[in-house]
Amino acid sequence: MSKEKEDDWSEITPDYLIKRINAKVGSTETLAKPGLLSKPISVNPAEKKIEQIAESCLFKAGMATVIGGAMGVFFGVFTAAIDPNMTAVTDKPQTARDVYREMVSRSKSYGKSFAFLGLALSGTECVLETYRAKSDLKNSLYSGCLVGGGMGLRAGIMPGCLGCAGFAAFSAAIDAYMKS
Repeated sequence: MSKEKEDDWSEITPDYLIKRINAKVGSTETLAKPGLLSKPISVNPAEKKIEQIAESCLFKAGMATVIGGAMGVFFGVFTAAIDPNMTAVTDKPQTARDVYREMVSRSKSYGKSFAFLGLALSGTECVLETYRAKSDLKNSLYSGCLVGGGMGLRAGIMPGCLGCAGFAAFSAAIDAYMKS
């Protein structure tokens, strides 16, 4: 293209501009900087604030707590529906009220456990990621070991070591799968 052709503004008409704008709607092509993993740059201050909130450790840990609690409630209802007699041992026939109470009891128990697990794992991983200023597989290993070791340590040193190894391996496997 010659210099004269570049400086020629006669081709730029309102129709041409409308077509170019319509082609760019929903596209981040002009807002992405190469080298930043093609992440679009937020132009709006409200978008920047929402992005800052969503990237905070408190928000991530809170979301993991809520989602973990919901999953725990689901698993509690599911397991109680499959095996409602696990905790109640009586000779009388089981009523719908007994099954309902068992579901509520298991849902609360599983919900609390899964919520704590989500809070602990995501919270420690986010804090480690912030402290190390890196987002890699080591964060999952370290946070899994800290949480699993801490939970297992209540039963002794050997369960603490096994909990550390198990949770670290599980966290690393999940993180590797999610990032692939």
